[in-house]
Amino acid sequence: MTIELYWFRGEGKKNPQRCNFGDYLSPLIVEMLARRPVRFSPIEEADMIAIGTILVRERKARRFLLPRRLHVWGSGTDSVERTFSARHHYHAVRGCLTRDCIEDHPDKAGIALGDPGLLAAEWWEGRPIPDKKFTLGIVPHYVDQSSEAVRHASNLPGTRIIDVFWPVEEVIKAIQECHFVISSSMHGLIIADAFGIPNRRIRLSDRILSDDKFKDYYSAFSLPEPQPLVPGVLETLRLADLEAVIGEYHRPGLDRLKAGLIAAFPAI
Repeated sequence: MTIELYWFRGEGKKNPQRCNFGDYLSPLIVEMLARRPVRFSPIEEADMIAIGTILVRERKARRFLLPRRLHVWGSGTDSVERTFSARHHYHAVRGCLTRDCIEDHPDKAGIALGDPGLLAAEWWEGRPIPDKKFTLGIVPHYVDQSSEAVRHASNLPGTRIIDVFWPVEEVIKAIQECHFVISSSMHGLIIADAFGIPNRRIRLSDRILSDDKFKDYYSAFSLPEPQPLVPGVLETLRLADLEAVIGEYHRPGLDRLKAGLIAAFPAI
């Protein structure tokens, strides 16, 4: 039986060359754990939502104008000011900020935490482990791809600019080929975490509309979000200084979060 899954398609809906890998990771991870085929479904007809800052869409889960229940596994909020209906089956959410936005849920403490993108290493199992080819991988959010700082960094030896519109497998492989990752894309950071690659967020512009989603992600590790880097860092960067630029790297409880996400996967 096919799982009817909603994920954000963006421009990829009409142009297969514009599929943001973080969003399109969702059906792959869900299919891996479900061991059943997954099909895109509009939120009005979906059984489930997973990876992405898409929980705000839950209010549109209706049929014949009547509210429907969704299975929620790892989705998140874009703002701590939002509230989400308690009627849904909340198996996991991205972080503590999202969990706190759920109205009067009878068992908030029982909701697993973590972004399912952290299971990318499990999805990769059975494929060859790529050799490290680059000192630094830079993953600009699609709104930042034309950034002057990114263009400057692309000329640094040992650096690779990773395009979020590449196929999911290609992005995950490219990230694994790097010793360090700097990203303005949240899922660039999450994939790096999945493989234990030291990373740091960079804020390349003010065009990313939500900082709360980053805070939400790190809250699952009981961590404050590391202070984002600024574009000037890329303009003066020396690769020999990368370890200091990234700063102390640790993701406490990563294996526990992964196990919790797997255990919480809905049987639908």
